[in-house]
Amino acid sequence: MSISTPSFHLRTLALVALSTAAVMALTSCSRGEDTAPSETTVAGFAEPVSITNCDRPATFDVPPQRIVSMNDHVTETLIQMGVGDRIVGMGYGEKDNPLPEVAEQFKAIPSLAAEYPTFEQIRDLDPDLVVGGMRSAFDDKNGLGRDRLEENGIETFLFAEYCTAGFSDIGVLRTDFTQLGDILGVPDAAEKLTTSITERLDAVRERLDAAGVEPTRTFFYDSGEDQPFTVGGVGVGNLIGDYARAQNITPEGPKPYFTTSWEVVGERAPEAIVVLDYGDTNADGKIAYLKSQPIMATTPAIRNNRIVVVPLDDFFESTRLATSVEAIARGLHPAAFTTAR
Repeated sequence: MSISTPSFHLRTLALVALSTAAVMALTSCSRGEDTAPSETTVAGFAEPVSITNCDRPATFDVPPQRIVSMNDHVTETLIQMGVGDRIVGMGYGEKDNPLPEVAEQFKAIPSLAAEYPTFEQIRDLDPDLVVGGMRSAFDDKNGLGRDRLEENGIETFLFAEYCTAGFSDIGVLRTDFTQLGDILGVPDAAEKLTTSITERLDAVRERLDAAGVEPTRTFFYDSGEDQPFTVGGVGVGNLIGDYARAQNITPEGPKPYFTTSWEVVGERAPEAIVVLDYGDTNADGKIAYLKSQPIMATTPAIRNNRIVVVPLDDFFESTRLATSVEAIARGLHPAAFTTAR
């Protein structure tokens, strides 16, 4: 565990000393520009904050002040929690459509790579926390394993969708956001953000309940022609389907996404299809392929042209998952949203 490493203790002691002095020099960066260090007060916690994230315990004496964010939805979430000014670099930093409310700050954060940065890039920024939103953010094969980072005095946090237990219910998001808020010293902002998400989800569920909507058997099509890549039973996608009354026809999948077969999809005769829009083949191309695929052409979803398109960006653990729930619910069950409430 990183808190036992000498480098981490040295950083912690240094931060505590600076906290006692009530002044700490931080480097403020903007994309492509070098700026002079600025001074800010960093108060340590009254008591150390301990968490267990994905079965990994960690303890923080002061809120992390230099964060590397590895995924778009993580960056947006941290900005929404009010700590965007602490992000010293981000992976997947070329996003051209961040949420409007975070766009200005998002675009000011230094982009480290079109996808994930290297270990050396991260280390050179001297961060005290790296936050990942997907398992691939901490891939040992790329030298970015959590053990390696923590052995070098850099704490890590992984959104729990990609832990062993997966995303069983919205409580997983609540736990993640609560823990982030606690270790970053912004518990109220984290709670406000969580509440805004759960209220939107509850509002959709109440609409569908009031209209007496029953779940619609739904195939979630990510990609793939020889074999379809689809949503499993342990990720955000499955949860989105539950809230939108789009019953995932492949809940046996052991991962958030997995490969199945066209024969399985055909046998389960989906009544609707949710197409994830991303990649080299856009949604229109994916829909055209589904309509030409011999097995899919026989399904009620294709025969009735009951298809909803959702950006892949909206299928992650963030405020965007509520946007997907709203879009899918309205697309599949429009009558439930025709009357004002």
